[in-house]
Amino acid sequence: MLDNRDFKILVVDDEEFNIDVVFGFLEPLEYQLRYTTNGTNALKAAKNHDFDLILLDINMPDIDGLEVCRRLKADEKTKDIPVIFLSALNDIDTITKAFTAGGIDYITKPFNGLELIARVNTQIELRKYIHDIKSKQERLAQIASTDIQTGLANRIRFLSVLKSACENPKEPLNMIFLSLDHLSKINDMYGFHVGDRLISLISSKLQTHKREQDFIARIFGSEFVMLMPKTTLEGATQSAKELYASIKESADLPIKISCSIAIMSYEASQTPEKFLKSAQALAHKIKSNGGNMIANKNSL
Repeated sequence: MLDNRDFKILVVDDEEFNIDVVFGFLEPLEYQLRYTTNGTNALKAAKNHDFDLILLDINMPDIDGLEVCRRLKADEKTKDIPVIFLSALNDIDTITKAFTAGGIDYITKPFNGLELIARVNTQIELRKYIHDIKSKQERLAQIASTDIQTGLANRIRFLSVLKSACENPKEPLNMIFLSLDHLSKINDMYGFHVGDRLISLISSKLQTHKREQDFIARIFGSEFVMLMPKTTLEGATQSAKELYASIKESADLPIKISCSIAIMSYEASQTPEKFLKSAQALAHKIKSNGGNMIANKNSL
């Protein structure tokens, strides 16, 4: 849970006395406070730091606060930072210009400390709420793209990664498609707990054998894929053999493990979906021939 110490506030005023007053009210609340005394430095600071709120004076010698706010709102990196104007000007025309420039609030000097605290807290509470919503959305997106049993990416996530990999492949792109043989029979004869152990074992072995640039996923039931960029067909085939040897050598299992493994190379004429389906079709062909074999498009 975020608290005030996680939020950064920038105070911009050319009078250091005013900065001291603002700091005096806000420091007990434990916000991360920063300050600058001119508009130019304020713009630089806003681009270089992720501020959650800016308290901005209007009358400044280099760039006035209204122009600073306009530039902040015109910049993609800083446009979402809320700005509260702190100004001795209290005429309707200036206040209107302040809101038109993109200000979220306006406090006139000399301001009441309790009012300043209340308005700052309101904006920070909104930031906390927005952050919480984004965190929940990211978590939901992660859940939606993850296979719950293994923690690997699921088919939805894999297709997204595959599409990106196939857009402009400058290097060879290959895929290992692994299907555990006879999972239904294993579940019927030995129980689902044994089948689950096999699924977890394959997941673990895939993660152990993947390189940093590889991407693995469980796309359905007993079927797994490993996308291997910058890898030749021969290299992917050798990796598949090493992976399978590691799986079959696993101890502490009541049965022998058998897999059908296909290796497929991407061709520029293929869509990502067709690439995946061709690898899946080859794995199913291996399985229909008895399984327990590794093959690429040139060997079967």
